[in-house]
This record gives sequence, C-alpha cells and structure tokens, in this order.
Amino acid sequence: MWRQLGLAVLIGVMGLAVPSGFAGQGLQRVTLHIEGMTCGACVKDVKAALAKVPGVSTVEITVGKKWGFLSDYADARALVTYDPDKAGVEALVKAVEAASSPLSAYKTRVLQER
Repeated sequence: MWRQLGLAVLIGVMGLAVPSGFAGQGLQRVTLHIEGMTCGACVKDVKAALAKVPGVSTVEITVGKKWGFLSDYADARALVTYDPDKAGVEALVKAVEAASSPLSAYKTRVLQER
C-alpha cells in the first residue's frame, strides 16, 4: 500500500491524474469550480494554495478555451485528490478563497465529490 500511495504522490507532483485504483485506498476526489481567475498566475497561486493543505496528494487545474486557443479562466476547475482524514472539502474551499489577491477575488463551489 505504501508503495502505491508513494506512486500516487509522485504522479500528483508531476501534474498527472491519479489512476482510479488509488482513489479506493482512503483518498477522495473533489471537483471545484473556481470563479474570479483571470490569468496563468491565478492558476499557479490556486494550485500552490491547494497543494499546501495537509492531506492533498494531487491538484489538477483546467481552464476553458475561447476560440480554440485563448484560455477562458471563467470556467476554471480544480480536481483535487485528498485524504479525508487530514483535510475536508471546507479546508480546500478556504484555501482557494484565501489565495485571492486585490486584483482577483476567488469564489469556489463544489461540483462533484467522489
């Protein structure tokens, strides 16, 4: 189990999706919709804030596309894999909203928990 969990953490650090077999080992996933993001720096800040929450093993942020090549930050989503014994969804939401800056105020809502 430790070997597999270590692999999940390594995969998360690399920014890859965690294979579904890891989610059954005490880890849970949640998809968050994040409003207020305006640029790539926002993505970096939110990802860093979520990664600092104890128990978070992976963070993957996706943004929409406009006209096929421009990023649409209005449709930003974060897929977070975490240990529910160490962190809850409320802590993840607070981490995102605390990462707000004077130029970008983030609001977060849960889209899906697995």
